[in-house]
Amino acid sequence: MHFKFLLLSMLLSLQLFAQENKDSLSIVRVLREDYKTMVTHDIRKHMGFCTDKYTLIENGEIWNMAREAEGYRKDAGRVLERKDDFHFRFIRIYGETAYAVYNLQSVITENGITTHKNWNESVIFRKLDGQWKIELIHSTPIRIE
Repeated sequence: MHFKFLLLSMLLSLQLFAQENKDSLSIVRVLREDYKTMVTHDIRKHMGFCTDKYTLIENGEIWNMAREAEGYRKDAGRVLERKDDFHFRFIRIYGETAYAVYNLQSVITENGITTHKNWNESVIFRKLDGQWKIELIHSTPIRIE
């Protein structure tokens, strides 16, 4: 009987680990795909990756989706290339809520001019109808000397 309990416990642990790993991969995919919308200026796609309560904290300002949508529309004519390199410190998952902490290094080229950007960011995700969505992004720029 003790062996059956041990075996059942091990199988349950493996299943939970597999689900957490699957969720972590989904979270990373959502974040990477969402960042691509800044190049395509696809606000509808961006909104699809976010909850209705989405908030962005950037450069000390607090933006809701309406404010961010203004920026997407304003920048719609810009043509740029962007390569994002995410360095995840960790992802923590607690049921239907998760958060990620990472460093983001980006190379952005516009009109032949290339700039390098570096941020430390944290994101809170909510799982809605089986899909991970971004609820909050907090972004802190890192100065490159």
